[in-house]
Amino acid sequence: MARLRQQYPSNYTSSSNINTEMENIIRYVNAAELGEKTLSELLAQLFNSSGEWTGPVEFKFDSTNGLQYRVGTYTSTTDGWITIAAAADIKGTAGDSSATVGQSIFYDRSDLTASANQTVFTYASSATDVLIIYKNGLLQPTSAYTVSAANNNVTFGSGLSNGDKVTIYKIRTDSISNFNRTDYAITSTQTQIAYTHTATDTFLVYKNGVLMRTGGSNDYTSSDANNSITFTSNLVNNDIVSVLKVEDTSTATLTGLMTTSEYTDITTGLIDFTKLSIADNEIPQAKVASLATGLSAKATLSVSSSTPSGQSSGNLWLDTSVTPNQLKFHNGTTFISTNPTSSIPDFTSSNASQVLKVNGTGTALEYGAVDVTSLVPKTFMGAASGVASLSSAAKIPTAQIPTLYATHTFPLFQGSVSNATFLIKRLWKETIRIDGLTAIVSTGTCTIQLAVDGVVIGTSQAISATKADVTFGSPISIDATSASKRLQVIVTNDSSSANLELGVAAVSTISLS
Repeated sequence: MARLRQQYPSNYTSSSNINTEMENIIRYVNAAELGEKTLSELLAQLFNSSGEWTGPVEFKFDSTNGLQYRVGTYTSTTDGWITIAAAADIKGTAGDSSATVGQSIFYDRSDLTASANQTVFTYASSATDVLIIYKNGLLQPTSAYTVSAANNNVTFGSGLSNGDKVTIYKIRTDSISNFNRTDYAITSTQTQIAYTHTATDTFLVYKNGVLMRTGGSNDYTSSDANNSITFTSNLVNNDIVSVLKVEDTSTATLTGLMTTSEYTDITTGLIDFTKLSIADNEIPQAKVASLATGLSAKATLSVSSSTPSGQSSGNLWLDTSVTPNQLKFHNGTTFISTNPTSSIPDFTSSNASQVLKVNGTGTALEYGAVDVTSLVPKTFMGAASGVASLSSAAKIPTAQIPTLYATHTFPLFQGSVSNATFLIKRLWKETIRIDGLTAIVSTGTCTIQLAVDGVVIGTSQAISATKADVTFGSPISIDATSASKRLQVIVTNDSSSANLELGVAAVSTISLS
């Protein structure tokens, strides 16, 4: 019912009636004013110029008072809040089961593509994991592969073809009631196999890797009374039937929503660790990133006033027998202080010109004379089994330089060839060693043999238009240091040969002065 009413409708014949109506309007308008704000000012806080709602409404969750709201503009963060629901009403009764979530039976899927003749595929697993492996969509029998948890791989018994698709799953056996897998290798024609099961068991049946359908009009029927599986068509020799029991009886229970600050941080939304039910020593080291590796690599620290026994290199010992306590490390033999000044012995004038060194047992420092026993004495310079000396010009004297050798080829070209002796080179003031020769004629054939002053050396060589590169089995030495000698070639058995090209491979000593 409207509170503003006309007192004298259509009856304003006197000023008193008009005055009464005006006073009635003024009283109504005054009653609409709140907080020193007119009706228009109050409406402007809730609506924009188009008449659309823009009222200032705020919501918050207070850890003490619960879910609250307020309408209006406030200078204080605590004024004006009205509670909608207490915190206890939001989180519900502690420990109530809100829902159940089924566990995934198949997990950790890996899809791999084979190269030609590939047998080994990388797949991380533990010794207790049960794997299900498909090749090109067909379930593989367990006899077709082996699993190595230690090497994190799966190895097929025979090489796969290039492009074959391999899919590997793990079975969450702890979420399945009495999970098992049975592979049957068929050796004769039959339709029935024995499989022990109950009426409530759920299992999958594969024939040669293909998933079968159950039911009389489909691929097979099962009988828990007879513990059998009967196929609608014959199984033949070399068929493989695989049966997997996959009934999932495990569920996870959700026991409440932790939405209040009693359980979660109102800033980050993270659950307070103290609210988690984790017993001491319940989290394995292997489940904490890098913890097991870090612990195995850490040094062992002993705290005692006496030297601990049974220590190994790198171990630490906090020696509490001294003040302040002293940290020491084990060097494989004994403990050494980490303070270097504590291990340096005091010195006196008797230690003049001595050096600080490690003692003979490698356990401490001591002063001692400089050990020059490993240095080369000057008397060894230029002596036999000694070292070379240097001249005033900082060079090794010629007499102390070993014999040097130079390799070169003595050439001979003889256009007109006949059975005769030809001079290759006259040798003087040198010793040479002949290691071989190379020769060829443009036409015909002949036989050649080296000679020194007419005396043949080495073996004869048959020469033709095909180049002959000959290495002597026993090198020939020629000493021409005291008397010159002629190196010659003797040609025999000439048969129309021409343009003889001859090279004698020689090594000679180099004299330095």
